[in-house]
Amino acid sequence: MAKELVSIKGTREGLVIFFDPEREFEEIKNNLKHKIEAARGFFRGAKFTLYQGNTALNAEQQVELENICRQYGLVPAPNIRWPVRPAQNGAGERARLVCTQLRSGQQIVHSGNLVLVGDVHPGARIFASGDVVIMGRCRGDVHAGEPDNQKAMVVALDLRPNRLTIAGVAAPAPRKSSPSSLPENGTPQMALLENGKLVIRPYLRPSNG
Repeated sequence: MAKELVSIKGTREGLVIFFDPEREFEEIKNNLKHKIEAARGFFRGAKFTLYQGNTALNAEQQVELENICRQYGLVPAPNIRWPVRPAQNGAGERARLVCTQLRSGQQIVHSGNLVLVGDVHPGARIFASGDVVIMGRCRGDVHAGEPDNQKAMVVALDLRPNRLTIAGVAAPAPRKSSPSSLPENGTPQMALLENGKLVIRPYLRPSNG
């Protein structure tokens, strides 16, 4: 598989931007601009660093790439570490916890995993580079795994979003069903990618006992 010209990875501390050292600098610049523009403002306000591990960029080129990122609202943070230090005691990556009712016109943008305690109303939007867990009803737009985290998933107590994507892969159009057709307490569901397709299934499978 061909190596990505520019790739952006999310960590708990911020974004790490990687480049293919074998490609021309003009190609790298143009691809970086394209990646950030395609994210539709998702990265605005995020901290970032340029990975120096195996690149052959000189100081002037590094400044030029940093300035491109600044133009799109990203914030330089050279103290971001890579590789990511493993979590202690086997704990997984931490998640941001938000307790609110996300209403129409509101949105949450987060680099990492996100847990929302509340409902996502129609017209509200969530963007996250990791998993999204909604402890409530989801009727708005949810975009997890932005831009290319194919291992991300979305979990909700009642998952009937207006729009749902994981790593840019969209879910099929929702079926027209009335709330009365669901169990009284809702049916927790999860969405994830399987073989490049977004699938939705019950989060907790019934036991055979």
